[in-house]
Amino acid sequence: MSSVTLRNGWERLPNGFDVEFRHSIPVRISDNGRGMTVPEEALLEEVTALVKLHVSLGDWEPGERAGEHEASLYVSGGEFTEVLRRLEASSAALFVERYHKAVDEHDVDWDRLEYLKDFETALEFCRLSGGDVDKESCFDDYIEIMHTETRRLAQSGELPLVDPE
Repeated sequence: MSSVTLRNGWERLPNGFDVEFRHSIPVRISDNGRGMTVPEEALLEEVTALVKLHVSLGDWEPGERAGEHEASLYVSGGEFTEVLRRLEASSAALFVERYHKAVDEHDVDWDRLEYLKDFETALEFCRLSGGDVDKESCFDDYIEIMHTETRRLAQSGELPLVDPE
């Protein structure tokens, strides 16, 4: 499994904008009340360089603070597999954190439930619909990679911080 640091929460970009991450996937951006002082194309390039995923912006809407504007971020549908892989890593870390062991053959409910949750979340993050990706085609790879990651985490004692949803 390639190394991606698990990110959850907000991170500041060098231009002063903030990006919100869920399971290492950018989902929202805030201008922090600065207004659109950065061209959208440059802003998207900066986010892409940070996360190694191509993103697009949703509509800008008023944020939580006065003068702030926020927009949803969506990952390119062509990177659905990478989004699902990042969710796999997060689910693996959550399992090891919660149960202090690797997933085994007795944890079939975990496999199916986490896959369905992660698959639907990946569709949402990529702004895809259920008919855009064959749900069953990704299952075997997801399970193999998630199980491998739980074994690695359980053996290494490494527990990345994970925010369950």
